[in-house]
Amino acid sequence: MRENYDRYLRIGLGLTLALALVFGLYWILEPSRMAAAAERLNSGRIERGRASFGENCVACHGVDGEGVSAPALNNKTLLDSVSDDLLFSLIRSGVPGTAMPSWGQANGGPFTDEEIRDLLAFIRSWQPTASAAAVPSHVADPAQGAAIFASTCFACHGPEGRGGRAPALNDLQRLQRFDDEWFRQTISFGRPAKGMPTWGTVLSPEQIDDLVALLAAWRRGERVMPATPASEHLEAVLFALSQGDPADANFHLLSALSVASPLEAATLRTAQQSLARGDLEAAAQILKAALEGPSPGDPQQGQQLYAANCEVCHGLGGAGGIGPALASNPSVQSLTDEALMALVSAGRPAAGMPAWESRLSTEEIQHIIALLRTWQ
Repeated sequence: MRENYDRYLRIGLGLTLALALVFGLYWILEPSRMAAAAERLNSGRIERGRASFGENCVACHGVDGEGVSAPALNNKTLLDSVSDDLLFSLIRSGVPGTAMPSWGQANGGPFTDEEIRDLLAFIRSWQPTASAAAVPSHVADPAQGAAIFASTCFACHGPEGRGGRAPALNDLQRLQRFDDEWFRQTISFGRPAKGMPTWGTVLSPEQIDDLVALLAAWRRGERVMPATPASEHLEAVLFALSQGDPADANFHLLSALSVASPLEAATLRTAQQSLARGDLEAAAQILKAALEGPSPGDPQQGQQLYAANCEVCHGLGGAGGIGPALASNPSVQSLTDEALMALVSAGRPAAGMPAWESRLSTEEIQHIIALLRTWQ
């Protein structure tokens, strides 16, 4: 008697068709499932970023990213033109020379890279409905460019661009051979094969513009002094002295002299004489006293410091903004210099004003106080 396998064949064919139908439905539904999962992930990022923005960014950038004392982020022109990588880098590293701090933990800030990506997702969520207002134009400042050059570029290109391990940039033939746009692109993208880093991921577009403005000033035969207070140079001098390096100490001391007030310059020359005699300890003691002791303050240096640290809240010329006006302010007029020093140093955290003693030296705060006195 022969076995009849027809029944089993029908069952197997039915199971095969059922499996094919299940996998077919899975294949059809998988993209939408993946898209829904990605949307849930992005929604979570946006909500976490929204909370982080509200706690840390609204004071300067506004509740809806409209901009208060810092640029508007809810801006279609900006969001369409700036890549995620650049926004991530600017948040992570901050913008030196401005009130925008480094938010990434790698640079001393509070945020992990994941938290920065959450913040970036929230900022990107504005893009579909962002206004098309023009991004405020940046006025390039060669003095700011000189400060950036003195802190980053001189190591290879030499002081004032006179050349070193890398070619001289402060060279009329080279400056006339290439235009501003060539220098802008070269700084942005670097020349990795020749050892020049890609600075576009480190410096903001505005900072690169400042560097290009410096090169343009050199092309015109101008000498540009960096917008850097003497105290920063003196700290570099002290570090060099602590390492027993008189050559570097003298280099930074000359930089400090170039921006020092007449009263500061007299003290610095005394330290310079000690350095010339090889008495590094005496030079260090003189400079420590200059940094730690009170000074009468220089309003011009105070203006530079105010623009970099205070203007974002207290407004241009002390006219007020998210912080109170400081010009013609009765409260400022009623306080002694010592009381103002204590107030600026300790800050008013409950009112949103940080303690500046951890960010500025005593001398720098004295310069700012000297500026405030000119406004009263």
